[in-house]
Amino acid sequence: MRQSLLSRRDLLATAAATLQLSAAGSDWVELFNGRNLEGWRAGGHAGSWKVAEGAITAVGAQSHLFYNGPVRGADFRNFELEVEARLDARANSGIYFHTAYQAKGWPEKGFEVQLNNTATGEGGYLERKKTGSLYGIRNVYKQLAADNEWFKIQVLVRGKNIQTRLNGVLLVDYTEPAAPVMVPGLER
Repeated sequence: MRQSLLSRRDLLATAAATLQLSAAGSDWVELFNGRNLEGWRAGGHAGSWKVAEGAITAVGAQSHLFYNGPVRGADFRNFELEVEARLDARANSGIYFHTAYQAKGWPEKGFEVQLNNTATGEGGYLERKKTGSLYGIRNVYKQLAADNEWFKIQVLVRGKNIQTRLNGVLLVDYTEPAAPVMVPGLER
């Protein structure tokens, strides 16, 4: 089953107030009810996720939040996803799709749209991929969204084509090759 999820990484304080999905030729459908995490399942530290003032927020240990609600049986193929998000300084998160629930660890398959304005990494890892990147595939290295300000991320998936937009501006237009290139350490 291909599911959507939000990722939670250390030092994260992010909120996704509106999560809505549209299939080709259809109206927008809300994936988050604004009150609780009904229709969502945490992998990892479930206590990292909360709903505050109508937004999904995350603070604490690494966790991933998988959508498992009733919309399309949580199986999304050709879709457009719009997320309103706000990141605190040094927050590092992402929106995953074409993945499956995992009780722990990083998703083993699928794609991530990066949400990171000013996080620099930790330990010996230097994080340069910024908000709107299709992580490890088509990266954006310039900060285009400000911390502590709301912005919209749109993800459009049509077959093997993936587009990301930040506040309506196209950042990534990627078509997956017939035989995907496997990057060591980023196997999906």
